[in-house]
Amino acid sequence: MTRPRPTSLPALLAALLLLAVAGCTPKTPPGTVLHAPKAAWKSFRANYCVRPEAPAVKVKASLYYSQIRPRKRTNRTLTTLWGDFGGAMRMDVSASIGKLLAHIRENGDGLLVFYPSDNEAYTHVNPVLGATRLGMPFPFSLKVLAAVLAGDFSDLAARGYAAARQIDGNNPGFVFDLKDGLVTRITLDVVGRPVLVEGLTSKSYAGARTWRLEINRYQEPEGKKAPLPNKVTLALDNGEKGVLHIKSRELMLKPWPAESLDLALPDGVEPVRLDNGYNHESTGEIPVIYEDK
Repeated sequence: MTRPRPTSLPALLAALLLLAVAGCTPKTPPGTVLHAPKAAWKSFRANYCVRPEAPAVKVKASLYYSQIRPRKRTNRTLTTLWGDFGGAMRMDVSASIGKLLAHIRENGDGLLVFYPSDNEAYTHVNPVLGATRLGMPFPFSLKVLAAVLAGDFSDLAARGYAAARQIDGNNPGFVFDLKDGLVTRITLDVVGRPVLVEGLTSKSYAGARTWRLEINRYQEPEGKKAPLPNKVTLALDNGEKGVLHIKSRELMLKPWPAESLDLALPDGVEPVRLDNGYNHESTGEIPVIYEDK
């Protein structure tokens, strides 16, 4: 009986190397055209569900706001969003002429908004519900918005999906239906970039709204990094819509100093709690952030 020849050491090392390479699937480079939902989802998770390496961010943008009810109105404001990805977030809203309309702070305690012209402040334990009651078309927290503008959709995307289908036509891509979360559907383009995210503001609140986040345009980055959202549209089912045009975006090397994220109210100003039975829809007492042109 012929005995098998022993495998040479170089051949054995080569075989082990091939096995190691086969077991480590390389990350799909951004911009790769994909042909199946599974591959598109994998690319999306690898390129757009990664926490930013930077601890903090600052974004300046213009916000074009429109509503249908109780009356049709459109106006444009300027916003500055800054804060730590793992901490508090701040936003200032000003008119196009530079007049400050509102100071906003969000942290683990909820949302605080101060209107300097009226010398009034409002607070809500839930940042999302507080923002929608104050007439801000943000279907999720400022923290999530900041992460999205930095290219991280981790807080909006589950690790898996319930169903998927491919779409053809003028805007080909892939649609993924999700379950058991506030986000119900995500649409990707043919290179795995998110172009539409749909969901609910709450699963338990009776007045919860459905919302849409459209990524209308991406900014091509330097090097081989994934493109970042450069124009986004936030829309609620009641007709409120805000279009954000990113003017500048800076990922900070260090967290913001604590005093930069504080929002101190003037003496004598006590914030009105919107989560304590207050109904501004019937009283009409809350100022409007988005000042008419």
